[in-house]
Amino acid sequence: MKILFTLLALFGTIGMGYADEGGGHSDPYSSEFLAVFFILMAAITGRFFARKLNQSEVLGELLIGIVIGAIGYHLGNEVIVTIRHTNEINHVLDAGSGSDMSWDESVKAQLNHMDVDEKLNSKLDDIMTSGHFKDVFLYANYTMLFSSLGVILLLFMVGLEVSVEEMVSLGGTSFAVALLGVLFPFVLGYLGMHFFVAEGVDDNVAIFVGATLAATSIGITARVFKDAGQIQLPEAKLVLGAAVIDDILGLVLLAIVSGVVSAGELQFAHLTIIVGKALLFLVGVFVAEKYLIRKSVKWFSKLAGSGTYMLYPFALLLFLAWLADFIGLATIVGAFAAGLILKEDMFDGFRKEGQSLEQLLSPLEKVFAPIFFVLMGFQVDVTTFLELHVLMIGLGLTLVAIIGKVLAGLFAKKGYNKWLIGIGLIPRGEVGLIFASIGKGLGVLTDDLFSMVIIVVIMTTLLTPPLINWQLKKMKDTDENQSLSELKSSN
Repeated sequence: MKILFTLLALFGTIGMGYADEGGGHSDPYSSEFLAVFFILMAAITGRFFARKLNQSEVLGELLIGIVIGAIGYHLGNEVIVTIRHTNEINHVLDAGSGSDMSWDESVKAQLNHMDVDEKLNSKLDDIMTSGHFKDVFLYANYTMLFSSLGVILLLFMVGLEVSVEEMVSLGGTSFAVALLGVLFPFVLGYLGMHFFVAEGVDDNVAIFVGATLAATSIGITARVFKDAGQIQLPEAKLVLGAAVIDDILGLVLLAIVSGVVSAGELQFAHLTIIVGKALLFLVGVFVAEKYLIRKSVKWFSKLAGSGTYMLYPFALLLFLAWLADFIGLATIVGAFAAGLILKEDMFDGFRKEGQSLEQLLSPLEKVFAPIFFVLMGFQVDVTTFLELHVLMIGLGLTLVAIIGKVLAGLFAKKGYNKWLIGIGLIPRGEVGLIFASIGKGLGVLTDDLFSMVIIVVIMTTLLTPPLINWQLKKMKDTDENQSLSELKSSN
């Protein structure tokens, strides 16, 4: 606990180095190095406590980020405040560009035009009109850059672990469960938002929340089955296969929804264009893999030499993430696609025997992904958890999220434990957090809505392991009773 309290105490001073105008240090990035150091230490501490409580490490990183972010925000850490209110600050910067007013006057004018409370207005005004705002803003953006790298590396690693051939071999049952596992939560989430929010909710918001509830965290479910020694169970294989397909369908849905939200309204013509972009991008990537990517590895090797095996995948990841964003899709779609098309045999002659891409690049993901989850915690306004309507809607959405996945499991073939399949699809985990972060970045999720989604992620992540273990025990007891009955009848 001493480590935790030390981190909390010291983190309140992170990012204050920018105020030194006297040349205290020569490297302009040294304060950022310190900030990332503390973020990583916080992530490690959160993961430690999560393991002690037999919970997902992602959940530990998120929760400690929430705690540290709340303390840092309360202490007035300007970098944390800037990270949490990036959308508002960017709005002020965009609206004030080209204004004839002075900087201070422009900031005050734009903040007054925004729908923010007086306390936040004053806090942002103090930060943006201070003499070191430029440094604060840069440090916040540097930190978010590390976070963005974490997200795309995470999705890249998920893509590497997906085998298209394996997915096809799972057959129609996995695809049907996955399709319904996306459709039911999406529809129920959309309807739920309109039902739970008495004063009404914007369609774009309801659509985005529905899309967020459609996601499934394969990592959490896989861990529970592995810990129970049941990873080879037919239900486990079906759940994991469906979860992978869920991720793919969820990413396509995210691309569509993000495009709709960015457009500001749902129009059939615009929707068609977005769907077309998403499908063309994915098809184009697979075509490029066959006719261009394989050849480009050899061209790249002439420049990179022995570093080809590591540098080429990372370079391709960055390029496809940029390309996806360039055509109006989320960067994570490009990152996932990069992992999906890369094959080990492309690098024959450039890798050590037995060395896989996952083994080589996994350390990068393990460094940067925790930064993303801790920073997600920073952006949670804990005061919203004290508001009854936030808690009630968050719990209502959690119920909707659970029902949607369980319903999908009931459509599995006869002979499967349908309840186990549905429960296995419940956790939102890291995928839900990624969707939520994109929603907040687009400005579609307010602090209240963001907190509601975080409640869904936390609750579904906490509930899934005991529910899966409960069903596994039930199956074991049933099998034992059946064996006992057969033994008695044979005697």
